[in-house]
Amino acid sequence: MREQMKKTKKAMPFRRATAVAAALASAGLLSAGAGSAAAESSAPADAQATGYWRAYENAGFSGKNALFSGTTGRCVYVGAGWNDAIRSARTRAPARVELWDNANCTGGAITIDSEGYSRIGAWVSAYRVTYP
Repeated sequence: MREQMKKTKKAMPFRRATAVAAALASAGLLSAGAGSAAAESSAPADAQATGYWRAYENAGFSGKNALFSGTTGRCVYVGAGWNDAIRSARTRAPARVELWDNANCTGGAITIDSEGYSRIGAWVSAYRVTYP
């Protein structure tokens, strides 16, 4: 009897985890792919993930630098001190960040990751975290 109870206790966490995973999957919260941008941006701010990236004033990830952060899907102006002054940038893994030409996240853009871009022209005005 005692051995049978031990087996039952060991099996319970697996059953619970399976039930929770099934419930999350059916609710669309557990999926292999990322959600749509519209769904991410309409989620409450506290439910959105934060991504971090570092900007450098010189090419080759050198010179004065600053750490920026943002929630997924939100466009953020880099500020007057960094507008058109970023010459290299990279994220903290696993984040992905779009760097935009205009302050409202329009115009040309590049996407940076932890490897980053070591040479960027004088055009970055805003950013948007696309993956935390």
